[in-house]
Amino acid sequence: MEIQLTPTYTLTYPELKFPDGITLVTGPSGVGKTTLLRALHGDLTTELAALVNAEKTALMPQQPQWISYMSLREQLSMTVDKTWESIAITLGLEDHFDKLPDELSIGQQQRFWLAWVLAEDAQWILLDEPTSALDDDWALAAIALFVQFRSDYPNKKLIIVTHDIRLLQGAIQNHHIAL
Repeated sequence: MEIQLTPTYTLTYPELKFPDGITLVTGPSGVGKTTLLRALHGDLTTELAALVNAEKTALMPQQPQWISYMSLREQLSMTVDKTWESIAITLGLEDHFDKLPDELSIGQQQRFWLAWVLAEDAQWILLDEPTSALDDDWALAAIALFVQFRSDYPNKKLIIVTHDIRLLQGAIQNHHIAL
């Protein structure tokens, strides 16, 4: 499979399969991991869209994009159902619901975005470096959340792009793609 990014630059991928459950995608920087997620999400016009087969996707980018003048409660409540609240509480955010994004650390923002994406009613959950800004305790909480998600939704796909060795050491994946 290929993604033509510019007239002179093409990314070539091996045969890709994404079974239900958790797939970890690893590889060196610049090999196209984020581009793969963007293509699966439909941000790029490619043949990879056929893999998703018109099913709904939810993408957690590496850099969250927040509305600066709205609290996290307001932002999440206007886009996903109340499921986000229990996920956010699991991630230690119960005291931060009514704060503005700039009042939170990068790790707290990342945990809110994770709650947001996991609350989406999507068949494909696409996570780009979801634990990169988390300390070990919160990374372990996120890993436990991924395992619980797989158990609660066995027919969904959780695709995680990562360099985080903690995810690999946790052996949480059903499938691993090394690019």
